[in-house]
Amino acid sequence: MTDLERLIELEAIRHMKARRDHAVDRKDWDTYAALHSDDYVAMSIGAVPIVGGKAAAAALAVQMAGVTTVHHCHTPVIEFQDSHNATGVWAMEDNLFWYRNGEKQWLRGFGFYHETYRKEADGLWRFTYRKLERTHAETSPGARAIAADFSGENLIVGVG
Repeated sequence: MTDLERLIELEAIRHMKARRDHAVDRKDWDTYAALHSDDYVAMSIGAVPIVGGKAAAAALAVQMAGVTTVHHCHTPVIEFQDSHNATGVWAMEDNLFWYRNGEKQWLRGFGFYHETYRKEADGLWRFTYRKLERTHAETSPGARAIAADFSGENLIVGVG
């Protein structure tokens, strides 16, 4: 890849990532599914990997029902294996807000998304893999059980 081609493809991947975060926060599951390949592997939605963009979108739609989310991703390290395959690590912060038994619950997480991308036959980049590595999480008292992280501050460590 020339330097110019690399910059163009980097911007396309950054744009795809922004659209993904916006789709989650807006609960736009059709857009979310379209940004992921048919063989995409989601390691961050539950304990068992989910395969396929449509399946991942459907699982998130259930998991995030009634939850307001705010995602921030930044400082990406994106590396190209070739002109059609790349890896990325993004620093992230996610904020989740919901009610359980009439009480407001929240989670504020920090960490990294580890991802792979492929430029497909239609010329668009799509996600092929994602795993969330939470390095720290803060929660309301009723939400500690879902705050898996590696900080040692929460009861469930390294899940996800």
